[in-house]
Amino acid sequence: VVHLKMLDIVRRSGVKQKTKTILLGTVVLGLLVGIVLAARWYQQEYQLAVSTSFVMDTVVEQKLYGRNSQQAVAEIERRLQQYEQQYSMYIEDSQVSQINKNAGEKYTAVSAECLELLERSILGSQEFDGLFDITIAPLTQLWGISSEEPHVPLQEEIDQAKALVNYRDILIDGNQVMLRNEGQAIDLGAVAKGASCDIVREVAAEYGIKTGYASIGGNLVVLGDDPDGQPYQFAIRDPQGDASEYIATLSLTGKTMATTGGYERWFEQDGKRYHHVLDPRTGYPSESDLLSVSVISEDGLLADCLSTALFVAGKEAALERMQREDYQLVIVDTEGNIYYSPSLEGNLQPNSQNARGYQFTAYEGGEES
Repeated sequence: VVHLKMLDIVRRSGVKQKTKTILLGTVVLGLLVGIVLAARWYQQEYQLAVSTSFVMDTVVEQKLYGRNSQQAVAEIERRLQQYEQQYSMYIEDSQVSQINKNAGEKYTAVSAECLELLERSILGSQEFDGLFDITIAPLTQLWGISSEEPHVPLQEEIDQAKALVNYRDILIDGNQVMLRNEGQAIDLGAVAKGASCDIVREVAAEYGIKTGYASIGGNLVVLGDDPDGQPYQFAIRDPQGDASEYIATLSLTGKTMATTGGYERWFEQDGKRYHHVLDPRTGYPSESDLLSVSVISEDGLLADCLSTALFVAGKEAALERMQREDYQLVIVDTEGNIYYSPSLEGNLQPNSQNARGYQFTAYEGGEES
């Protein structure tokens, strides 16, 4: 009887052990299935699409993560091309070209989007008393720095073109726009790329993009954190070096950054370098005490406008604006100093390998707003 009881106990123990083994196997299998499904979901939700194209007379690079990232990349490129067709002064039937063609003669009806671009650009011109001016086109065309045959014009030609530059001559009546004088012309090159960052955000929202970024020339738009939940890291180019050299890295989340520097587009004549950022006061490329200006903001148009305006205005004007709430600055002056907004502390990491010995300062002065 004792042996039978022991045998029964052994049998029951074996059944329990098998049951435990089966249950454990089921749990492990469930976990494995869960891991595989989670990995597959993550792979779909964070599918990577990378693209490089040439739109708006500049290189556009995209790196987007999301279930529909490939479609989003293609749609962004399509809309940027469409945007260029509307606002480039080099495209004959664009809204800007029509305004320029009718200068001094009649008003041109424009879209609400075009009107907003113009009105916000005028506000930028007013803030800097014309140091930033979208009617710079006569000088832009005269110098031809972005063309195949850039050259230094005659002083007489510069004086004639400079006389046509005046943002106050942009006349707006409802949805109609006119330039006061014949020969005047608008060039939105200093704001259009920054404003087009909104296109990236709009398409990203429509296509469920989780995260990523796009670079439109010197304008960067960042969508959230990276796939690991960390801020993206971007390098700020050394204005005195080649494209591979940088002064610092900057952590960015959900912001835009526009950088203006004399290294972007230039030509040499008689041993002197001439860059593309023209000063409306002189008619020549700007010769301020700054080598580059980077503006970080949620507003792409604001960042683009300010980077150009401050580059022309110079160091003092930039330092006065170091503590604004709606944007942050990183500037490099001609004496090897780098000043940045105090609110960037911890996000800006100087490049210790840079051989030029830049001195970094979180500038505490300036006006707060």
